Amino acid sequence: MIKQNSAQIYLAASRGKQQTEAYNCWSTFNFDNYQEESRKAFGSLFLFNHYILAPKQSLSIVAQKNSLHYILPLFGGIEFKDQKQNNNLLVTEQFQQVVCQEETNFEISNPFDKNVSFLQMAFVTKTDAYTTAFLGFNFKEKNKLIPLFENNTASAFIAQFDGRNEAHYQLKNKENGIFTFIIIGAFEFENRLLEVGDALSLKEIEAVEWEALSENAMLLIIETSLA
Repeated sequence: MIKQNSAQIYLAASRGKQQTEAYNCWSTFNFDNYQEESRKAFGSLFLFNHYILAPKQSLSIVAQKNSLHYILPLFGGIEFKDQKQNNNLLVTEQFQQVVCQEETNFEISNPFDKNVSFLQMAFVTKTDAYTTAFLGFNFKEKNKLIPLFENNTASAFIAQFDGRNEAHYQLKNKENGIFTFIIIGAFEFENRLLEVGDALSLKEIEAVEWEALSENAMLLIIETSLA
């Protein structure tokens, strides 16, 4: 049984929101003008934003030094461009790792005629061992965690489930914590109901279990250092 004080639910409706003509941004953690005592970083994971970017629009992002950022398209495709001439079109099952050894600027744009959606995740970490990279994964198997990325402070997985399928995850390090975000559908995660846009962080655990409550439900799981 998970101790109540080792878990925190981040309801979708309680996220910070920025809205412009170009985009909507929902922030699970403190970001820009959204600052709440209960929305501090979870270990090394300090940024988790969900964007919807309008057609033919772009977004400039300034990233702090000594951090790793990941840009993951959810629906549609986006174009990534940075100051070092990296320029990639990211579509489903592709994502971008951005290494920020110093303050870094990069641009996300929507070259298409429909809205696109993506996640931005960021971790505080030493970046010497990493390079900005165009990465991918494969959704060929359902009901199974698919490795997304691993760095010296976190491991991330993504998965899509049929309704009523159950799964579990064993932490690599019991001193770490777990953060999960619901991309599509609904789950019962460690006896807690989580729906699309909701997130949950857990500490003082060695393993987690969940059950998909809807068809084609999708979630993201991150094991991250709490030190």
